[in-house]
Amino acid sequence: MGIPSLSGSARERRHSVALTSKDIEGDLLMLRIMFPDGTTVTMTADGNSRSVSVAPDDREIAARLTSLLHWSSDRVGEPGYPFTSLNQVIYGIETLARSAMSVEQFIEGLREVLEVSNKHPMPEVSVRTPSLTVVDLSPSRNGWFIDARFQSGERFKLAINKASIGWVAVPRDPTRDQEVMKVLSGVKGARVASDEDLALLVMEVAHYSTDIARWLHDLHSAISETLKP
Repeated sequence: MGIPSLSGSARERRHSVALTSKDIEGDLLMLRIMFPDGTTVTMTADGNSRSVSVAPDDREIAARLTSLLHWSSDRVGEPGYPFTSLNQVIYGIETLARSAMSVEQFIEGLREVLEVSNKHPMPEVSVRTPSLTVVDLSPSRNGWFIDARFQSGERFKLAINKASIGWVAVPRDPTRDQEVMKVLSGVKGARVASDEDLALLVMEVAHYSTDIARWLHDLHSAISETLKP
């Protein structure tokens, strides 16, 4: 797995894989997926209604994704189908999207995840397999907030603010926590990346890490690669 670098601003470098945001209000589920090339896919499920929109407008892609979403939703609850609720379907789609680098790659992977077809296996290099880690990235009043929950049961919350960095992890490990703060504060103080760039890197590395120790090791590698003379 290649670890993204910190070179360039987030707007110039953008992101190497899709970013996602999800809204849940009662029966309304909305998943927004932003791909590196600027394409945004919005999936909406409300009661018995399912819809997909694509920006810039692409009716063919929207139709293909709508078909996949309807097909999977209709199978929820069937014996042997791995998804037992619409929430699980959306979660599965979101997890896959976070490892996709293009819409086409996302669609091919989605066919496998939703078990729509086994006639055209996905190439091994097509989509990098994410861990079961769930990472939420959101803007805060003065910066960025990352909440990562690893498959090991460990969790961290990181706030990257204009003038400071806040870190809380479960379980606590004073030596490790001190090292995390040292690494992140060093990057922030060296001004080699914007706060947004650093937040994106933290999120992307966490997606492919199984625990905090692995995340810290890979983060070290990514930063070291960037700061090589």
